Amino acid sequence: MDLGSAIIGAILIAICIVPFILMSRGRKKREKQILQSLTDIAVQHNCQISQHEFCGDFVIGIDEAKNFVFFHKQRKDRVIEQFIDLAKIQNCKVINSNQTITNKDGNYKVIDKLELSFIPIAKEKTEITLEFFNSDVSL
Repeated sequence: MDLGSAIIGAILIAICIVPFILMSRGRKKREKQILQSLTDIAVQHNCQISQHEFCGDFVIGIDEAKNFVFFHKQRKDRVIEQFIDLAKIQNCKVINSNQTITNKDGNYKVIDKLELSFIPIAKEKTEITLEFFNSDVSL
């Protein structure tokens, strides 16, 4: 193998790898910005995020010491920020709204909406819902 072939091979490999590196950097930058927004919400309530999880356009975090949950979701048209004091919550449930689609290959369940609902101890308070996925918005 001569030097010219090696250089061409190296250039082709670089051309294939560079887009993945750029996408990774962009994703990490967005995650850092979203995490900073979540941290800002926590600081406003004298809390500190001890665990967090990213998924697409949202991040959810918890302060395990003070039992608070924080949520930040970035949409094209608006930002949704919520915080929940778990000491004031009686129960938490997952709400999975789906529909069954039938075609020639069989039946399929399609998720329309996925939410986490927090039910407060005080009956006069309304449920707090964190929307993780909505097929009307997310697709």
